[in-house]
Amino acid sequence: MRDRSLELLRKFVASDFPVSIETLCEEFKLSQRTLRSEIKNLNDCLMNNEFPIIETVRGKGFLLTLSKSQMIDLMGLFGSDLKDEFYSRDERIIDLVLDIALGQNKVFLYQKEEEYKISKSTLDEDMRRLRTLLKEYGVEVLSIPKQGLVFEGKERIIRTMLYSLVNKAIDNVALIDNIKNQSTLQQIIFKYIPLGIINEINQIYDQSISSSEENLYRKNRILFTGIWMVRYNMGFYVKNTNWVRATENAPNGLHVFVTAIFEQFGLAPDKNEFNYLVFMLNTFNSKDMNNSVEWAQAQILSIQLIQYVENTTKIPFSKKEAALQEGLYKHIGGLLNRLRYDTQFANPMKGNIKSNYGEIYKAVEGFSKVMSTTLDKEITEDEVAFLTIHFSTSLSELNQEIEYCYRAVVICNHGVATGKLLAENLKELFNIEVLAVLSSRETELINKLDVDLVFSTVPISEVSKPLLVIDPIIKRESKEVIYNFLNQNSDCKRLISHHENATQMFSSILNLMEKQDIKITKEIYSDVEEIFRKNRLSFNTREIQPMIKDILKDTDIIIQAKASGWEDSITIVSKPLLDDGTITDQYVTAMIDTVKEFGPYIVIGPHLALAHARPEEGANRLGLSVATLEEPVNFGHETNDPVKIIFCLSAIDSFSHLNIMKNLIDLINDEEKIDQLAEVKSEEEFKQVLFG
Repeated sequence: MRDRSLELLRKFVASDFPVSIETLCEEFKLSQRTLRSEIKNLNDCLMNNEFPIIETVRGKGFLLTLSKSQMIDLMGLFGSDLKDEFYSRDERIIDLVLDIALGQNKVFLYQKEEEYKISKSTLDEDMRRLRTLLKEYGVEVLSIPKQGLVFEGKERIIRTMLYSLVNKAIDNVALIDNIKNQSTLQQIIFKYIPLGIINEINQIYDQSISSSEENLYRKNRILFTGIWMVRYNMGFYVKNTNWVRATENAPNGLHVFVTAIFEQFGLAPDKNEFNYLVFMLNTFNSKDMNNSVEWAQAQILSIQLIQYVENTTKIPFSKKEAALQEGLYKHIGGLLNRLRYDTQFANPMKGNIKSNYGEIYKAVEGFSKVMSTTLDKEITEDEVAFLTIHFSTSLSELNQEIEYCYRAVVICNHGVATGKLLAENLKELFNIEVLAVLSSRETELINKLDVDLVFSTVPISEVSKPLLVIDPIIKRESKEVIYNFLNQNSDCKRLISHHENATQMFSSILNLMEKQDIKITKEIYSDVEEIFRKNRLSFNTREIQPMIKDILKDTDIIIQAKASGWEDSITIVSKPLLDDGTITDQYVTAMIDTVKEFGPYIVIGPHLALAHARPEEGANRLGLSVATLEEPVNFGHETNDPVKIIFCLSAIDSFSHLNIMKNLIDLINDEEKIDQLAEVKSEEEFKQVLFG
């Protein structure tokens, strides 16, 4: 029997429930036709040896039912314990990876051939696939005489590769599940990363970070710590020493956690490894962007992503913009940090997300290619899936608030009463709003009405809108015809929101609080927002938050400034905000220092820069200034230099300036306007061009 047939048989032996054809096709990478052929061959073999056959369970899949004695006889026939010891190709590859990376003994191919009970050609194919898999991570596997199989690559990349593969294999099962609940893949993993270690790390996490937290971030941290510990104990160390700066803003709980890991497991102190582990564990969470130099870049990308996905899917995500942008902003902040150090999340839910939210996933994937170009780093499918989760959550909220309807006109020649009956039935059964009931003599009115579809009891001609001819009484068979007609014209659907727009009320409440000398913090803003949401009152944040024209004064505009270089341009553009107390000298120094340390990340578009620093580095209030440069300056950006216009933004929180960021995004996308602004000769002319 072929290896694939044995793997398939093993799948049925291991399952106590029907396995769907979709699951089998995806797992074994087979078409339904080929899969059915394999099952037929298996059944022939089973019948020839007087075993029960694999049966089809209607609507559920395939099932093999064996008694205990039949199971023993079947295992005897094939010479191995099909339920526990025979590994599929995916399981063999995981075992190979972990044995090479975490095993205590040298790994030789001939030994693995005997252990797996497979032929040399089969193991050769396993190795070919393994090398292809490792290539994605920049890791190679070498076979060295007397040493066996070894990995070649940077240690931090090898650790990331191990974490990624193990995380996908573990899937959504909790790390501390009993052995009886584990799949074969999980049993392989815990052979190399003992459950005792995982349990102890879990207890330390309870004591130092949280005993109630139970989410993906916790699981990622515990799993990565287990992999790190095994590699560290084996004498493999990271050589990069730049982790100290990256861990400055990590939560104190992470430092306590890593300290306890070193102490309780008796690990030899190593400052570089300590900082590395703190950094890596900190990347497994949404980032507090108030303490990040990348906050502006994260906000620009999150706003652009929402706009891109909304335009692509036609789903009105801007109606949930505040909560969606905040979640994306934090996630992208963490993503930017991970990209800098070549570490990205593994997402065990990726397959389900792609299947259930395919349209949104494809849209996010489309923008991820733009991000990859901008950041010069590849965004993985796993990270795309994480971003998709934020949109799918907003979609669920939208679906609770919004209904779709069609607007139609009814043409009926059987009298007004019959026409109204048809109209009411269409509304009741299909959520169709009928704007008018007309006779066939009034068809010239159709094109004058704001309708999408036409339902008529008689054939009519010269109608530019989709038309369906139906009986005036909707019968059972007519319903299917109408459903198909609506599906064919789904692009005609209109949105109906049950939320009352209360933007003016929201704005008035905030203004009243400010008059009472109440500072509108992020927490207060969120509390008021939540009250409105609970009472089904919606508001447009774009109308509430200030735009560029609301805060950019004439004195904040500098025309044709003479800058000796990029540092001088930052000093020049920040002067109006410095003079009126919006920012401090520390803020100016911080803007220059972060460019020196992190590069030209403030060059946000062709010939356009946005100078900024962290709010706590000297931002006293919201403010914006701008300078056009007589001679463009180079910041060192590969594609967007030279800079002709530079803005300086002072932001005191993560939400009050979002409209300003949207205005700047519009400017990024309008290179012609940037060129026009660069040539203006006065502040008034600058405002006319900028604000249209």
